[in-house]
Amino acid sequence: MKRSLTLAGVAMAILGWCAPWVTSTRQLVALTYNALDLTEFCKFISRAGIATITREWFLVPLIAAALALALWASQPAHLSAEWRYALVCLAVIFSLVPAPPYPYVLKAYASVEDRGPFWLSVAGLIGVVLIFVVGRCINGRWRSVMFIALALIGALPAAWEFLSRVLPAISTVYASPAMPAWGFFVTVMGFAVIIVGVVVRET
Repeated sequence: MKRSLTLAGVAMAILGWCAPWVTSTRQLVALTYNALDLTEFCKFISRAGIATITREWFLVPLIAAALALALWASQPAHLSAEWRYALVCLAVIFSLVPAPPYPYVLKAYASVEDRGPFWLSVAGLIGVVLIFVVGRCINGRWRSVMFIALALIGALPAAWEFLSRVLPAISTVYASPAMPAWGFFVTVMGFAVIIVGVVVRET
């Protein structure tokens, strides 16, 4: 049950990342952006000089959740090998999401716009592979530290960038107050649940 709480947090973080992060008081359809949409929209905001936004922060929650999923699957537990492989494959798929589509991915490492998401995706893939190879050797205390670190990295930078820069910029663009939507809250809550799961397991 305690381990399932951590997995539930990972699932919540991924679900929230895919769900709408932005809404408005006028319920504009154009403002139903999820985290992936924000990475593209913020590119145009920065180009227009409205605000300087590090759009890659909105991809970090997915990569952090993918690494947490791989770490959870690597625990010595009652999971069968098939389930572990399936979860690791899911983590790999999530890590590939930030990468630009083919054929742009072939030159993404040299592209000013795409190199950030590309290298973030590469880092996620390398992390998932390393966890798959050596994850079962990580002892309980270090595993807990890694879960907490991934949860904090996944939640805090994206939340800060979103609340302090993106929402004011979007409000300016649309001349309508932009507000956090339910996906943002579910993502943050998911990472909080991961931390709670670790604390409960350690006590």
